[in-house]
Amino acid sequence: MKVTRMLSILFLGAGLLHGSAQAFELSFPSPLRNNSHTYYAHLPGMLPGGHSFFEGFIRSLAVWMDASGNIRLSAIDEEREACSDNSIGSTQNGVNTATFSDSFCGDDSYFAGPTVADAVTQTSWNPFAILESDIIFNEGRKPLFETVEHYFHHVAVHEIGHTLGFGHSAVRSAIMVSRLSHGRRDPVLSIDDRCALAMRYGNPADCPILLGEGLATNGRDTNARFVGGATTDRGWSFHQQFEPSDRITIYGTVVKDRSHARRPGNLHVVASTEDGVLFARHADGNFHPLADVESIPSAGELKIDLYAQDLVIIGTRHFGREPSVGPLIGTVYQLVGQTVYFYLAYSLDEEPGVYYYGSEPIRVSWSDD
Repeated sequence: MKVTRMLSILFLGAGLLHGSAQAFELSFPSPLRNNSHTYYAHLPGMLPGGHSFFEGFIRSLAVWMDASGNIRLSAIDEEREACSDNSIGSTQNGVNTATFSDSFCGDDSYFAGPTVADAVTQTSWNPFAILESDIIFNEGRKPLFETVEHYFHHVAVHEIGHTLGFGHSAVRSAIMVSRLSHGRRDPVLSIDDRCALAMRYGNPADCPILLGEGLATNGRDTNARFVGGATTDRGWSFHQQFEPSDRITIYGTVVKDRSHARRPGNLHVVASTEDGVLFARHADGNFHPLADVESIPSAGELKIDLYAQDLVIIGTRHFGREPSVGPLIGTVYQLVGQTVYFYLAYSLDEEPGVYYYGSEPIRVSWSDD
């Protein structure tokens, strides 16, 4: 089926949906002020390779700068107070810091209990820019940081990503995944991490899996963007052609129009076969036949506190983020040898019947060999 025919089907009645996106999340609608940050990083101690923690922190800053070229990050080895006097757990004192501590500004709940945080980052922002960021590394983890190769480097790169405005990713290869696999290798930015950089600090076209331009069913111009794809290797690579035996995960991220920040709504996912048969993903993660394109069920809530929001469209459960859909859709609906087109969109509660979508779908083809 031609893409134009697919779009004409989806635009009947209410019209439809945007292309699905990669799975990074952006916590704030604005970038760093002047695209730059200087951290007062007082991090005494030595890493396994003989370098200081401060040198390791500088190296971690370089991971993001080398990938973007549009951000400037620096650090000063000087002790500054990370915490404010306003309340327990508050760092908002106008100074960017990176420090070791056994509590998060008097709140030790993050560094105790069954799930112990390696580090915690707090960021303050206004509608125009990220103003301040503070990273507090868990003092109790310091023996591991000092002995496990690459452990501190992983944590530092991840936390610096938060100071850039990135939330957690559902993509398992991403440095911004909520649960890191520490050690064993140098941290490397995944396609997902690089797409987050492109959306926030570069050109969306720099994302290799951008799904066309953002469109709206009411014909208005929009700066919403959508990227995404299907992978069998945890998101290190994305493809369109697969074998029937492949275990595929399809990730997507909606990057809202800037004017839609903090507005509630819903995510929507529609799959079309080559014959034009439509299925909609429901909030339970399962796809069901879609009979009425004017009434597309919600695949999940559009969160008001996220500027870009990820979604596991198909795949296994990942840390409780999304329900598993069980067998691949190609097996469930006997689509081996065909292509399925996945469209991802969002809508706003205040604009019923209007959908924001990408001009290109995610295409997944199964070989009939």
